[in-house]
Amino acid sequence: MAEVVLNFNDGTHDYDIPHVFHISDPKEGMKATVIKGKRGDGSIVIPGGKESQEIRVRGKVYADEYIALNTLITTLKSSVTTDLATLTLKHYDSGWVTDWAYTVRRIDEIRFPQSLRTSYQEFEIVFLVIAY
Repeated sequence: MAEVVLNFNDGTHDYDIPHVFHISDPKEGMKATVIKGKRGDGSIVIPGGKESQEIRVRGKVYADEYIALNTLITTLKSSVTTDLATLTLKHYDSGWVTDWAYTVRRIDEIRFPQSLRTSYQEFEIVFLVIAY
C-alpha cells in the first residue's frame, strides 16, 4: 500500500497534515455569466475569467488523553498558518511522487466540530488556491 502525505510549507512551517481522509481537489473553471433563452433552447455565455478555487481538507487527530489531544490541536493550529504556502499532495512508490502542488492561503479558521471529550478530533481546513 502506498503512503500518501499532504504537506503544508509556508517557509517557516514544514508540516504534514495528519490523518487526512478527504481532499477536494481544485478543478479549473471560469466565471461565466449564462443568460438562458426564454423562447428557445439556446443560451448566451459571457466568459469572465478564471473562477477562484478552494481546497477543503478534512482529517482527524488522535490521542489517548485530553492533554495530548489538546497538544496535537495546538500544533495543527500553529503550523497551518494563514501565510502564503505550498500545499503538496504526494505518495510513496519506490520514492516520493508529487501528485500536485499549489500556492495557497488558509482563508478560514480551522474547524473542529466534535467534542474535545473524545479520543479523536475531526478538523476541516479551507485553502484558497493562489497559483496553479
